[in-house]
Amino acid sequence: MSFDEYRKNDPEARFTDWLRSEAEPHWTRMTTHRFARELGEDSLDDAVAGRYLVQDYAFVNSFVSLLGSAIAAAPAMPSKRRFAGFAAAVTADENDFFLRSFEALGIPEGTWKTPELGPVTRDFIAVLEGAGRSGSYPHMLAVLVAAEWSYLTWAQACPARRPQRFWLAEWIELHAIPEFEAFVTWLREETDRVGAAADEATGAAMRDSFRRMMVLEEAFFDAAYAG
Repeated sequence: MSFDEYRKNDPEARFTDWLRSEAEPHWTRMTTHRFARELGEDSLDDAVAGRYLVQDYAFVNSFVSLLGSAIAAAPAMPSKRRFAGFAAAVTADENDFFLRSFEALGIPEGTWKTPELGPVTRDFIAVLEGAGRSGSYPHMLAVLVAAEWSYLTWAQACPARRPQRFWLAEWIELHAIPEFEAFVTWLREETDRVGAAADEATGAAMRDSFRRMMVLEEAFFDAAYAG
């Protein structure tokens, strides 16, 4: 279904609403995944958490590089500033979280510095790097909004009482704090603006990129249990 067809049923529907709808059932499976539930309930096994964090950290460089590409591709300074601010947060607060978590979980430096990448992680990196190389701002937005909006969604659904283990509690907080919500709110608005103005082929490509990301996000949570 095209965006124009989708809006026939709801003229007020946003472009990102359409992207989410077209990514079902993977959107719902990911945002309500067992991993997110156990994380919020403080019942997630440390071995699962460790595997997840090692693989997640493995593509941080590719993710930050994509943010750099988005800074370059963004059409105006306000958009560039938004991406630059988020990149600063990822390379500072989030990076510090990873390093402290690896130490607390007893994960050797060699394991997280040069990990054996799982198939899903390799696919994720390929998608991120492909979006960066494309030079397409719409493509980058579709990939980024899928990643960040889905994380905000599951994090906000976690119980208000945080887990005792900081590597669980802080991972939720990083994706539920007002600053992150504000960035995702802006990112959705930016994607809505660009997507609604895009031609049909570009819109379809954004839909496909968003859906591919949600397939991988779901599979990434699954892979944490396959130790």
